[in-house]
Amino acid sequence: MKKETKMGIKKKILLGWLAFEAISLCIALPAVAQIVDRIIFSTAPRAVHVVTSLAPGMTEIIVASDAPFIVLSEGAVGEMSLALTVSGTINGTAFGAQAQHPGKIQSCVMSTATLATVLYTATRKTATNKGAVIGQAVMIHIKYDPALAPKFVVKTLNQPEAKTAIPAVVCNSLNS
Repeated sequence: MKKETKMGIKKKILLGWLAFEAISLCIALPAVAQIVDRIIFSTAPRAVHVVTSLAPGMTEIIVASDAPFIVLSEGAVGEMSLALTVSGTINGTAFGAQAQHPGKIQSCVMSTATLATVLYTATRKTATNKGAVIGQAVMIHIKYDPALAPKFVVKTLNQPEAKTAIPAVVCNSLNS
């Protein structure tokens, strides 16, 4: 004879609870998916840069950003010539394939104080598409009096240094 097995009360409660969880999960997943789609996950804006002094009076800054940014100069008073290149090569490595022009650049600005001075303000991010940082980068060329030794940094517009720096004067506006 076969022995009849009876399901105990604990097993019935456990199976009932598992069935309830399985049904609840099927109902909850679509709701959770809608919440995730509606929430915007964001990171703090960033601008990464490398400053390279090519020779006395010549500096290049390669910048990749996911937000508008500024280029600051400290420790020098005088005229500075600016230019921007969106794409090209650095020692055989291509840059700027996923970059855009970040905004109008003045060809000549005057730093009037040794304090942090804004030489350039980008109105857009450099990155247009996802990809390697070097592919999202642009190059800023700065020429200045070789006797000067300015320190250049790049900051996003939301950083405190960007809000407290003084603006450089456009060279043409000095004559008017």
